[in-house]
Amino acid sequence: MWKRRPYNALLACLAALCVFLLIRRLLTKSLSLVVPGSSVIHFSIRTTASYHKSRLDVLLRTWLNTVEPKQIHIATDVMDTWTKTAQDSEYQIIRTSCDQSHHSEALCCKSGFEYEQYYIDTGGGGTSSWYCHFDDDMYVNVGALVDTLAKYKPDRDRLYLGKLSVGHEYKVQSNERFLRQFPNHKTSYYRFGTGAAYCISSSLMKELEPYLRGPKRFVETCKAIGEPDDVTLGALIGAVLGYELTVVPLINTHYNYLPSIDSNSLVDQITISFGQLDMMGQSPLKNVIMIPNAQFSEEDDPTRFLSYHCLLHPMVPWCARSLYYCLVYPMTSWCKIT
Repeated sequence: MWKRRPYNALLACLAALCVFLLIRRLLTKSLSLVVPGSSVIHFSIRTTASYHKSRLDVLLRTWLNTVEPKQIHIATDVMDTWTKTAQDSEYQIIRTSCDQSHHSEALCCKSGFEYEQYYIDTGGGGTSSWYCHFDDDMYVNVGALVDTLAKYKPDRDRLYLGKLSVGHEYKVQSNERFLRQFPNHKTSYYRFGTGAAYCISSSLMKELEPYLRGPKRFVETCKAIGEPDDVTLGALIGAVLGYELTVVPLINTHYNYLPSIDSNSLVDQITISFGQLDMMGQSPLKNVIMIPNAQFSEEDDPTRFLSYHCLLHPMVPWCARSLYYCLVYPMTSWCKIT
């Protein structure tokens, strides 16, 4: 009889493994990461061919899955394996005719195509209440974004939400080219947000249409006043139309010192980023968020986006360790499906 015990133990282990795999399959099969309320947002992401592998690929694996594909619009300059993957997943690809560089003219050019796509969509029966732009080095916590936008009335209020940029306040009198282009401006100065992440309400986008509609109009304005895309947009909204930037502290870009974000508040942030900080003559400092007990090592996850995604959405199949934790402790608030 004793000889059967190892055999029985093996059968018990196999049975337990089968139950575990079955439960995981049932959970992940019905899992939808799409955040309720995100369908009213027109998401626009700007990227370039040289960043498709290192950045776009990570976005396709993480936060883009929390939004319906028809709401995601990716502006780029080259079609390749990664854009094909995005198209196969029904994300909207905007193939621009812009230069692949990171110069101001190229960025203004792509922004023009992004704005034009918004107006095409809304003119064709789209119902987006918000236009939100994000660079390809941003992870968007869509749940936190939806909660923040829900506080406002985009169909009534002219809203420009973002994070103050470096050197964020401009005096109109300091730019003669602006004065020639817009002699009837409404304010003597304006504040603008970083171009990495911002949202504009549908009512303000409607008022901006004469200045943004047409893929070449915005880049021509950038050239006329001699400013990059974020400053030009801020000038149109702040100086020409007279609306203030609404600062949203939970938006984080690579200009912020990301390690300083309290780990307990990571789930509340709207965006995180990654990059390097210039230390004024010293070696650049790696600038990423700090996640205690992170799912992946920094070598496997240099942006920390994969680990952050698992923190927000622990039931994702490739967050295997998190999934096991939630099977063992299913009532933990951390394990709620979002």
